[in-house]
Amino acid sequence: MAYYICNEKWDRSFSVPHCVVQDHLDDCDAVKLKVLLLVLHEPSSAIEADKLAEKLGQTAADIRDALNFWVRKGLLSTEMPNVPQTKAAIPVAENKAKPLSKPTPARMTANEIHEMTQRQPLIRSLLHETEAILGKTLTSTDISTVISLYDWAGIPADVILMVVAHCASLDKRNLRYIEKTAMNWQELGLDTADKVENYLNEQTLVRQREKEVQSAFGVYDRKLTGKEKESIAKWYEEFGFGIDMIRLAYEKTVDNTGKVSFPYIAKILSNWNEKGIRTPAQALAETNPVIKAQDAEKKEYSFDLESFEQQHRWNVPDAE
Repeated sequence: MAYYICNEKWDRSFSVPHCVVQDHLDDCDAVKLKVLLLVLHEPSSAIEADKLAEKLGQTAADIRDALNFWVRKGLLSTEMPNVPQTKAAIPVAENKAKPLSKPTPARMTANEIHEMTQRQPLIRSLLHETEAILGKTLTSTDISTVISLYDWAGIPADVILMVVAHCASLDKRNLRYIEKTAMNWQELGLDTADKVENYLNEQTLVRQREKEVQSAFGVYDRKLTGKEKESIAKWYEEFGFGIDMIRLAYEKTVDNTGKVSFPYIAKILSNWNEKGIRTPAQALAETNPVIKAQDAEKKEYSFDLESFEQQHRWNVPDAE
């Protein structure tokens, strides 16, 4: 049996983004699709979860789930768009697209929190583990923040717990700090436990190297600047030098300038890297002209002495 569109019903219609059919039908249930259709039907109206819940016969938590789903897909936003009154009000020279500010999650009510934790055991487990790691009871605001990271931002539960554990290890147990860290990690693409583990291992190595250099340079009375940290990373990662070469460059700098100078040290190490000098022995030989001169003098003296003896062995003059 074939089916056809009834054209007479299309005198009043509204648009549905192509990506809804192309990309999102597979992971979109009936409630999410109904919510989107209602929102698209009246795009100029403010979206109220309670009214949608009443109209569809769903709970407010289910409606919020659906709305947050479309926020994650980029079709809805929690920020009010800044639409100009008229097109003529914007000069042509200034009609440039501006980056949208990052939306912020809406805080949940106590009833919504209760409904969601009852329906999703994983969220209950996430909240329980978070409290265990932080060693404190979460407030309603804290709970809303954790749920938003999972439900609104779409961060996996195991990654959220890794964020919490990392912040706790730094003695940063405030949920605002944890939320900020989680969102930063998401921007870095750290969306799996393996990626997070690799990232944390890299950061641990970076801090170890920075402390190693501070100790070698005797810098204990202040923190490293951003440029100094960049230099240290370059010495280790790009040049491939160890602390022995870095310490040698530091000693040469102090001998020549009488102070610690990161730019001077960087210049020495860059010069060694360009010349392919990889060991302290090579660096000492290259940077100490006295040693090179002594080696050349020894070779020249040995050759000349042997030649002289061979030429004059039988031509010793008589003593007068």
